[in-house]
Amino acid sequence: MQRNFRESLEWDGWPLAAMVFLAFAFVAFSQTIFNDGDTYWHIGAGRWILQHFSVPVTDPFSFTARGRAWTSHEWLSEILVAVAFNARSWAGIGIIFGAAVGATLLLVGLELKRSVRPLYAVAAVVLLFVLLEPSLLARPHVLAWPMVAAWTMVMLRSRAAHRSPPLAAALLMLVWANLHASFAFGLVMLPFFALEALLYERDRKQAVISWAIFGLLSLLVTLANPSGLQGLLYAFQVSAMKTLPLINEWRPSSLSRDPLFFAMTALAALAIVFSRPRIPFPRLLLIAALFSLALSHARHQALFGIVSLLLVAPSLRKEGRDHGRDLPDCAYQAAAVAAGMLIISAIRLSVWIPHKDSPVYPGQAIASVPAPLRARPVLNAYDFGGALILNGVSPFIDGRADMYGDDHTANAYAIERGDAGRFEAAVNRWDIRWSILHPAERLVGVLDRSPEWQRIYADKYAVVYARR
Repeated sequence: MQRNFRESLEWDGWPLAAMVFLAFAFVAFSQTIFNDGDTYWHIGAGRWILQHFSVPVTDPFSFTARGRAWTSHEWLSEILVAVAFNARSWAGIGIIFGAAVGATLLLVGLELKRSVRPLYAVAAVVLLFVLLEPSLLARPHVLAWPMVAAWTMVMLRSRAAHRSPPLAAALLMLVWANLHASFAFGLVMLPFFALEALLYERDRKQAVISWAIFGLLSLLVTLANPSGLQGLLYAFQVSAMKTLPLINEWRPSSLSRDPLFFAMTALAALAIVFSRPRIPFPRLLLIAALFSLALSHARHQALFGIVSLLLVAPSLRKEGRDHGRDLPDCAYQAAAVAAGMLIISAIRLSVWIPHKDSPVYPGQAIASVPAPLRARPVLNAYDFGGALILNGVSPFIDGRADMYGDDHTANAYAIERGDAGRFEAAVNRWDIRWSILHPAERLVGVLDRSPEWQRIYADKYAVVYARR
């Protein structure tokens, strides 16, 4: 009996393949991935790029910032979501994001299997999926998750081989830099691995030089984007915005709002301490830095989970043991996962699931507005900006707070919260003719009491007013 149990622990990677398949199916059919207003302006931006065969460098959407410089740093992701949306609407988007999540879990799982028993690897992947789930939204950061995993794996494999990464690996950064701004963390990781090489390699000079060359090449590759140097600086400039705490994803992590993050982190920490691995000091520093980022901004929780799990994995390997499987076995499993994904994709495409209104997508409310009024300036809730862009309406503000700037973003939030003086100033400056707001916003009460405004539509997600 003990032998059978031991064999089950050493079982091949089919449980991992099943986990990846289930994660793909979950995301492909999920409607919660659309619970973010930014999804919709990303689709709109991608459609604009496809229509004009160029990447915008100024704002083409709003009426309050039209023509202002805009760093469209996620243009490649936006093209992908727009192609998927144009081809198969919301089902197409669900499929590509399901594939991104599946690829991430597969990469992490295969790397873990090299160090721990397959059953433990699958358990770790399940915990990782639970940690990622709150961040599972149809937005570019999810499309960048496979790049995060692949880049970290390249660093780890290179260190295991006592060399710097092959120069061709810098091409990963070329793709990553045009998918999402998280590529900046890939660059930040390099000095930590270079420090590790300096501390543990015999030929320290050669180690530092080779890692420096790869780091410089990776840095230069990131400049190959439509905005050039600005595309590289953007990721660091956004973090300096004063209004970041107003945006949900940039808020600090807290035990009350992020219990899964703290629970999964504590559980993983206990498991690691129990295993007593010898983790190189630079990797511990990197894990600590990523954890600090995750505490500062909730959006970095997923990055911390993916990278830290991979960083710890090699130290869990027992000396003289390698749980990796032969290539043919991996090929069979990969083929099975691919076949399963194709079947699920076919089912998802054939089953029509209507895209329902939500707190970030007031589709019926927008459709209720007469076409002539829709063409006039609107004051909208921050979360509704993306839905307006996708429906061809120029918003007052949307999720591109970095482009609007601190002053306009803070002003928009103050107006939503019922600042009548700021509202009147905005109406006079922009000749606002209608508004669409969340029913719970304080400004709704202000407009209900105003003789200058008339409520023309209301449902549980949005209230629409027209100026008399």
